[in-house]
Amino acid sequence: MRASLIATVAATALLALGLAGCDQKTAPAAPPVAPAGPGSPGAPPPAAADPGEPVADGGAEQTPDEALPAGPAAPAQPANPPASPAATFQHLDAGDLIPGSGSGYLDRTLWSPNLCFPMADGGFANSQVYGAGGGKGPKDKPSQCDAVNYSLPWRDNFCEARGYTSPICATGTGHQGQDIRPATCQKNAHWVLASEDGIITDIGTYTVTLVGAAAPHRTYRYLHMAMGGLAVHEGDSVHSGDHLGKTSNDFGKTPTTIHTHFEMRAGVSGVTTDGKPVLLHTFLPPYASLVAAYQRQLNGQVCH
Repeated sequence: MRASLIATVAATALLALGLAGCDQKTAPAAPPVAPAGPGSPGAPPPAAADPGEPVADGGAEQTPDEALPAGPAAPAQPANPPASPAATFQHLDAGDLIPGSGSGYLDRTLWSPNLCFPMADGGFANSQVYGAGGGKGPKDKPSQCDAVNYSLPWRDNFCEARGYTSPICATGTGHQGQDIRPATCQKNAHWVLASEDGIITDIGTYTVTLVGAAAPHRTYRYLHMAMGGLAVHEGDSVHSGDHLGKTSNDFGKTPTTIHTHFEMRAGVSGVTTDGKPVLLHTFLPPYASLVAAYQRQLNGQVCH
């Protein structure tokens, strides 16, 4: 009788474990270990892709399982090394666009002074349309993975010649945001981060929208992440620095390169540094805020 009872209990426990295993969702894969972030001292630029690779989506791509190049060995350190100076990186002024790509707008306003830089592994701010491998890029550089796209200095492209409404730009139209390429020319590998505490208010075909929880309730929008593997859902509350998804090239049926298009909109009305009025929900130039945020990331400050 006692042996039969023990057998029954054991069978019941095994059945419960089996059912729990059926209900458990597969945990997302851990993010890959990235090489030293772009702009960090000693970090090499990613190797350019073979121009002979297919360019059907605007530039060559890497497969998700392709190994990343190893970084240089760490130099020997003295027994009592001096304090390291703060890291820095090269960046052109706001409004300094690629020649022939539009009329830039110089605005040094830090519209989001405590912005968490939206790329966990760092990145390269530049134009994906007018850069190498882009639809309006140089014909002698057909690959989006060309080293020129993954090297400093950074470059603004908020007011480049595009057809989207952008009242702050001289023509009234522009790009509405800033293109940021990830640390390497590899899609679905580098995490995109929440820029501040807030709520995910909308997820579109290739967009994720975050509205800041605290005044002035800025709106941030992230485009072209791997939409099939997002870490968030509509209605989720997030904290500054939380994972949203991974940098990719999702753009519906339109080809684009591997990058994150980052937008910021005004939560309250105000004025620019040169006195131009800014209405509620106006697209704001994010470049100056991104420069400051990336400098904090290089200095080791953690988003919170």
